[in-house]
Amino acid sequence: MAIITFMSDFGHRDSYVAAVKAKIYGINPNINIVDLSHEIEHFNLAHAAFVLRSVFRDFPKGTVHLVSVHAPQHGKDRMIAMKVEEHYFVGIDNGLFSLVTDKQPTAIVELIKDAAFQPTFPEKTILSSTAVSLASGISIYNVGRQITEFKQMLNRLPRINKEGISGSVIHIDTYGNLITNISKEAFDKVRKDRNFTVSFAREITDIISESYESKENADCVVVFNSQGLLEIAISQGNATALLGLSYDSPVKVSFI
Repeated sequence: MAIITFMSDFGHRDSYVAAVKAKIYGINPNINIVDLSHEIEHFNLAHAAFVLRSVFRDFPKGTVHLVSVHAPQHGKDRMIAMKVEEHYFVGIDNGLFSLVTDKQPTAIVELIKDAAFQPTFPEKTILSSTAVSLASGISIYNVGRQITEFKQMLNRLPRINKEGISGSVIHIDTYGNLITNISKEAFDKVRKDRNFTVSFAREITDIISESYESKENADCVVVFNSQGLLEIAISQGNATALLGLSYDSPVKVSFI
């Protein structure tokens, strides 16, 4: 069954999410729509990219990912569809897709704005219809004009040397856990069986736990999460509130 994932910063208070889904089902009622999240922080491309990057590869190849975050207000922004890692992405050319994967697209097209195009709500017209076309097996080259470039942005990367890894918080989840850009792969590669410390805020620890329940309630827990990223949590608590850390706060691993 064809799958379209849908992610936006619309929230659930208004009818926007339902309107896009109604358009999709109106074209093809057999499409399977999976909501990734509609609680992306308004206009926050980094938040959207993190959520999409975390999960898109778990879907079957050929899945279409419809994204609306920081949507245009004047209708002049370019709408694109691209194929990368055997997945399709449909949305605004605002740089978000460049943050989702380091791989280069195998195809990019600019969507043509037809008579049905609504500049204030393109998700209900050109973007949703394009997503349905791709999910239905129509070639990407038949939904727009081929282009070779799209807007690029840079992810925050940690600084790595033989003494340690200097990273930062790149996401705060709904529990208040602090997810960093320090990967287990980089940690293992640089560590080479040496002792280490992890420092953040006023805290220093030399323990990376295997689970969130490894410490008593209200204690600080450092783990490598399911994505292989260093994460700071408070057992049964909110790390961002209790530690005073937020997006882009520094986190450092030192090897001894």
